[in-house]
Amino acid sequence: VREGAEMPTCWLIIIPFANYYWYWKFGKGVERVTNKEMNGGVAFLLIIFLCIIGIVIVQSELNKVATQ
Repeated sequence: VREGAEMPTCWLIIIPFANYYWYWKFGKGVERVTNKEMNGGVAFLLIIFLCIIGIVIVQSELNKVATQ
C-alpha cells in the first residue's frame, strides 16, 4: 500500500470471526492513511454496525485523502 498501511490478506474476510480481525486491521489502515482524521476504532464500528453505509462513510474519508 502506497501510504504504508499494513493490510492482511482479503481471504480472511470470508472466514467466520477472522473477518472481524480483518475489519480491525482495515480500520487501523484507514487511520494511518487519513493521518488520524478517522479513528481506526470508529471505522471498525461503522463497518460492523452500519454495513454498507459504514463502508460508504469510510470510503468517503479515503477519497478525501486521494484528492489532496
